Parts: sequence; C-alpha cells; structure tokens
Amino acid sequence: MSKSVTLDGQVIHGIDRFGSWRVLSGVEGWNETPAEKTNSEARPLDDGDYEAEVFYGPRMVTLNGRLFARNPNLAFDARERLTALLHAPGKFQVDQMGLPRWATARRGRIKPGQIKGRYLPFQMELRFIDPRKFGGAQSFSGPVGSAFDVYQRGTFEATPVVTVTGSFASGYDLQLNGRLVSITKSLASGSTHTIDMRTGILRQNGAVIAGGFSYSELLKVKPGTAQSFYAVAASGAGTVRLDYYDTYM
Repeated sequence: MSKSVTLDGQVIHGIDRFGSWRVLSGVEGWNETPAEKTNSEARPLDDGDYEAEVFYGPRMVTLNGRLFARNPNLAFDARERLTALLHAPGKFQVDQMGLPRWATARRGRIKPGQIKGRYLPFQMELRFIDPRKFGGAQSFSGPVGSAFDVYQRGTFEATPVVTVTGSFASGYDLQLNGRLVSITKSLASGSTHTIDMRTGILRQNGAVIAGGFSYSELLKVKPGTAQSFYAVAASGAGTVRLDYYDTYM
C-alpha cells in the first residue's frame, strides 16, 4: 500500500494481527507548519517592529480512524492496546510513497469508541513538543585537520551529534557554516567526546562534562547543497563524525 501510519510501534493505518486499520480523515496538523511563536518585536517609541528569528510552537496532530478486526475478540484486544499507547513518549511515523517521516509524540487524548461486532472506531490527539519531523539518517566522518562535506535532503536545519575520538591534549575546534565550537576539555586516547548540537551538552564516555567549552555556536546542517565541515586541533590526531537525520518542518 502507498501509505502506512504507526504510533508507538502500533499500526493505525495498515494491516496487522488485529485486522485492517484506517485513518479516515487524514492526519490533521502533520503536513502543516506549526504556529509561529513570533517573527517580530515592537520598536518602543518608534514605527514598526524589529526583525526577529522565526521560531515554532509545538505540533498538534488529530486523527480519526477505525479498525475492522479479524474477530470481535481481537477488536476488544485492540481497544486495550490503544488505551496503553504513549505511556512514555513514542515514535509516530507516516510513510507515504515510500518516504517515511517521523517525530516523537506525547499523549494528548486517545479515545477508542464503542465496539460494534468487529468494528472499532477511535480518535487521537497527539502532542509534539519538538515540532520537527525527521527522515533518513545521515553520517559523515573524516580525520581532524581535514575538511569534508556534509549535507541533508530535508527542508529545515538539522542538529548533528558530533563524535570525536583520538588524543587532543589542548582540545579542538569545530567549524560549520560560519559557526564555531571550541572544546577546551582534553581528550585522551581511548576516550570519546560526543557533543549534541541540539542541547549543547558535551559528554565524555557518556558522562556529562561541565565547563568544557570556551566558545560555542551550536552547529546546524542546512538543507540543500553540501557544506564544508572542519575540525582542527593545535596538537594530536583523531577522527570526527557527524550523525543526524534529514529534518523537516
């Protein structure tokens, strides 16, 4: 089939052991841009507004669907399965024409209807506090001291997780699209640094390191053509890898 929808590992548009699931009226809020927080700020005692960067609020998704179960007992089991979804945040994925897009959903309201024989209607309201949607995974790597290209096929800036291995007694710098991250925390051979460019958190072998930066502009991979990434260190040798997803809004 050309479309499938899953939530927290459960099919809600497609076929599984329970029967045939269908989303009846589309996935409202999934293909639209979330509401903007602001795109300007008032000029005090002057005309017009100051320019401001556009930020988006959370994404809200609603849908109505039904299950035509294989038998009445499975309709009952499916209703219990629906009420148990998203006890913790889970993955919501829509796959259309072989192009999967996913995001992390939080429970709003999941309301199974009354079972009539093998027929089970349901309604869902899902919250996405991170409004971004994600597609394919990207990974690029190279030696520290040599530039290499990175890119993504999405439509919105992607925030990579950067992994550095090697030996750097005096730290190192990371540069992308005119932005700079300068790490002052030394890295010994056999250890690993990871920097999450979404949160700005530096970890060494999984443990959070406080005060490991002297300068930090969180790096973002723009959609479209390739961009040059560069890592440099005053001394030492090692490798650097960027991992992220094609990102959409």
